[in-house]
Amino acid sequence: MASKFWPALSALMIGGLVAACGTPGSAGTETSDVVKVAIIPPSSGALAQFGSDAADAWQFAVDEVNASGGVAGRQIELVRVDTDATPATTVRAAREAVTQQGASFIGAVMTSTEHGALNAQLPGLNALSFNGLGKDDALTGKDCNANAFRAVQSTTMDMNALAASLAELPGDKWAIQAVDYSTGHTSAEIFKEAAAKAGKTVVLEQYAPLNTTEFGSYISKIVASDADALFAVEFGADGIAFVNQAAQFNLADRFETVLGFNMVSEPLFDALGDKILGYYNNLGYDVNGENALNKKFVTDWAAKHGGEKPYYVVADNYLAAQVLFEGIEKANSADPADVSAALNDLTFDSIVGEVTMRGGDHQLIRPSYLGKIVKDDNGALAFEAVTASAGADIIPPVDPACVL
Repeated sequence: MASKFWPALSALMIGGLVAACGTPGSAGTETSDVVKVAIIPPSSGALAQFGSDAADAWQFAVDEVNASGGVAGRQIELVRVDTDATPATTVRAAREAVTQQGASFIGAVMTSTEHGALNAQLPGLNALSFNGLGKDDALTGKDCNANAFRAVQSTTMDMNALAASLAELPGDKWAIQAVDYSTGHTSAEIFKEAAAKAGKTVVLEQYAPLNTTEFGSYISKIVASDADALFAVEFGADGIAFVNQAAQFNLADRFETVLGFNMVSEPLFDALGDKILGYYNNLGYDVNGENALNKKFVTDWAAKHGGEKPYYVVADNYLAAQVLFEGIEKANSADPADVSAALNDLTFDSIVGEVTMRGGDHQLIRPSYLGKIVKDDNGALAFEAVTASAGADIIPPVDPACVL
C-alpha cells in the first residue's frame, strides 16, 4: 500500500494562501434533525489515496456517533464533493456543498493551500471548517479565521516537540539538510535554537530546492563535514530520493542519530524498508496511545479494515470530526455560530488524550511525539514513541497577526 502514498506526501506540506480573518455568520433557525457535513477530499492525482483515507475516517466517525444516537439528538450526514486539491476547485466545491446541498460544516480538505483559500470564504458561507491536515503556521496566524478550527498540530508545535527531545539524542555536532521552502527554513531555525540550548553545535546547514531528485552533491558535503548527527527536512518524493541516495553512501552508519522532520511515516515503511530502521522522526499521532478512547478507536478501525491500524491521516481526520461533535454537543445546537462559540477554549477527552481548542486562534492544544523506527513483534517496521511533549508545552503564543 505504501507505493500509493509516497508521491503525495510533499503536497501535504504546501504553504497556505493569504486569507482574510472573519467572524461566524449570524445564527439561523434550525429546521432539521440532520446535520450535514461536507467532506471535500481529492479524488484523483497524487493525493487521491490520502483523500480516500480522510473520507473513510470521517465516515467511520459519523457511523460510530450515529449508531450511538447521534450528537445532541441529531444524526450526522456526510455530503461528499470531490476536488483535485487546487484551491479554486476546493472553494467551488465548498460553495456547492453549502449553498446547494445544505452543509453547514466542512472537513477532509487536504492541503494548507486549500485551507488558506477556503478560510477567506467561510464567513460568507456561514460555515465552519475542521482542518485535520494543513499544518502551515499561517493558518492560525495571518490567515486565521473565526470559522476555521485546526485539529492537527502546526509546524511549529511539531518542531518544538523535537527540540524538547534534542538534548536526549546522541550526537554533538549536527548537519542540517532541509528543503529550500518556508517549512524547511522555519524548522532549521527552531532546530538551531534548540541545539544551542542543548549544548550542541550545527556544523553544516544546507538547503535543496523542492523537487530535488539528485542529492549527491549535498550528501558529499554532509560526509565531508565534521558532523556526527543529521537533521533532515525533506518531504515526499524528495525524502524518498534523499533516503535512498543516503543509503548508497552508508550515511546512517556515519551518524549517531538521523532525525527527520516529516521525512518518514508509516505509509513509506514498505517502500523504504530497513534502510530507515533506527531513524527518528516527529510523530503527530501515537497509535499505541494508552488512553481508553484511542484503544477503542484502534481496535474498531482495525476490525473494519482487515487488521490495518490507523495512521496519522486517518487519526487526525477522525479527531477533526470529534472536535465538531463536541462543539455541537456543548452548544446543543447545529447552528455554526453556536458551535463556534461553544468550541472556544473547550476542553474534552479525545483519542489523543485531553485536548483544548484554544479560543485565541482556534488551534487544538494536543501532544506531539518523537518517534523511533523499530521492528514490532511481527518483524514489521513501526514507530515507537520515545518521548511525548504536552500540547501546552509546545504550542506557541497566539500570533498577534491572528484577529478572530
